[in-house]
Amino acid sequence: MHILIALLTAIATLLFALDRLGIDIGWVNPWAWGRRRRWLKQLHTNPAFNLDSPMEAVALLLVATARIEGDLSSDEKNELRAIFEETFKQSEKDISALLISSTYLLGSGEEVVRRPDEVLSRSLNKFSDEQKASAIEVLKRISNVGGPASESQKQFVSEIDSILHNQTEKESW
Repeated sequence: MHILIALLTAIATLLFALDRLGIDIGWVNPWAWGRRRRWLKQLHTNPAFNLDSPMEAVALLLVATARIEGDLSSDEKNELRAIFEETFKQSEKDISALLISSTYLLGSGEEVVRRPDEVLSRSLNKFSDEQKASAIEVLKRISNVGGPASESQKQFVSEIDSILHNQTEKESW
């Protein structure tokens, strides 16, 4: 028994000395290690996949739909502003903030276009049936600005439509 106590005392003394010398011994605490891992995982996740609000998620998907074929044209920007004002009932200041933040979150747009299910995952259960129908309507509206929608825009909108409607079917089970 006295050998075990001496061994534990030696380990505690060694860890205390390492800490006093400035060496990180945080790996010893499993709870601190778990918090650090969760924080690093959240830090390295694309912020577009952390949207909790249905309005913010749809705004990002609207900008992504408009930018699938290239940069936003002035007609597309004006239509986005009109959608934000009419559908989302936003003030002029909020419209500008929503457009800027959505454009920033979109970045190059490749990740959002490839994984719209992850954009909608955190806010999907907050959508009402009317919001789902309205989201598809405005996505189709923005894809038809400047002529008929391209094949990539049609495919993107139909993928979002299937994501929104599959959630309804899952909830009914």
